[in-house]
Amino acid sequence: MFKLILLIFLSSCAFFVEKIDRPLVQKKEFKKETMTEAFCPMDQKLNFQLVGTKDNSQQVYQSLIRSLNQKLDFLDHFALWSLMQLRIRPDQSSATSRLQVLIHQNEKSYYFDFFSESSDDQFPYLYGIEWILKKFNKKTSLETYAEMLKSPAIKDLKIGKDFENFLVKNLSEIKNDPELAPYYFRGAEVLKENETSPLLDFRNVIRLYRKNQKEQKIIVNTTLNEFFTDTGSSGKCNYDFNLYDHSIFLIDKVIPVANIFGLSSSKSVFFASSSQKLDQIESLKGLSLFKGASKVRSSAVCMIENQAKRIWTFSNQSRDPGQHLFHLVRYGLPSSKTTQEVSRLIKHSRHLFLSDPVRLVIESSRSSEDQIENLLKLNLPIYHAESLGNIWAYTHFNEGDRFIIDERNPGSFSCK
Repeated sequence: MFKLILLIFLSSCAFFVEKIDRPLVQKKEFKKETMTEAFCPMDQKLNFQLVGTKDNSQQVYQSLIRSLNQKLDFLDHFALWSLMQLRIRPDQSSATSRLQVLIHQNEKSYYFDFFSESSDDQFPYLYGIEWILKKFNKKTSLETYAEMLKSPAIKDLKIGKDFENFLVKNLSEIKNDPELAPYYFRGAEVLKENETSPLLDFRNVIRLYRKNQKEQKIIVNTTLNEFFTDTGSSGKCNYDFNLYDHSIFLIDKVIPVANIFGLSSSKSVFFASSSQKLDQIESLKGLSLFKGASKVRSSAVCMIENQAKRIWTFSNQSRDPGQHLFHLVRYGLPSSKTTQEVSRLIKHSRHLFLSDPVRLVIESSRSSEDQIENLLKLNLPIYHAESLGNIWAYTHFNEGDRFIIDERNPGSFSCK
């Protein structure tokens, strides 16, 4: 019986893959396109961009730069903005988190993924930052950046909505933890959005890393899988799209979350995602950071590059984040010629094949009439979802480069 159900599921999925194998970039096909700004204005000449989950953190970072009163290069910004995430999202950007980084430096693009299969005192997030600095021959130490982050300019960092949701969800565990409770409770209430985040002495974090540096067993992955489309486009992703082509979907039992952030300066850019598994809620050695394990499902990543453009994407907050990027490619992402086209694809209706039971979930309020009609032909239960997944992008065309956030979830960008 199971084999019969599986056969029906796979054949139905294959049918729908054929149905969506066409570009959907024409504006008239989008039933509900909002006016939410998703990227910096195209008529603005930019030298510096930040992207992250909250505008306050970007304002604070600009204040930090001014307070340092020294010339910083791109790699300085990479290290400082990455380290500051420890205060912005200490649940997903902790010393123990997995770190995935896309970086364009010296006219070349790279992908790095840092994680550990060991669970004892492994700090891939810090290891990854230091490893990248060394790769690009940057001599400045993590200790020096920790000293910079002593600046009073960052004392006003505020709690964001994503982190508030995490605190509320785990309220009882945090309240009963004698090390975490003093950081995250004010009286009987957990910290809320726009309240000041707990202070963190970055020097103590680096000391902890140095103390355990010889025991680090960090895996550095740089491999991506190449894909090709029927129209002759190609790209590279960390998920194997050949599986999706054969209707083999990588469905998780839980929805993994991540913290996505990035920075663009002059001709260099980095785009990153950090995440960790929290089997239990506990402090990392008495710090305000949450201790987790980096052996966690990664964010889905794609790089589409040629002489005319660069399109990078991160996908998370889904039981199968790679499936969403696969659908974007089918909808025509590699053929996009402008930032606006990429943004419209990100705003467009998403769907997700799930199992146990076999069903299709779709954002029907964003769907076109044609798409709904095709779905109704499937021999599958179809369910509505108000929102599916989270996809952020970075684009570089002749018109300039831009980060693109997903209006479905909290996100912010700054333009300078």
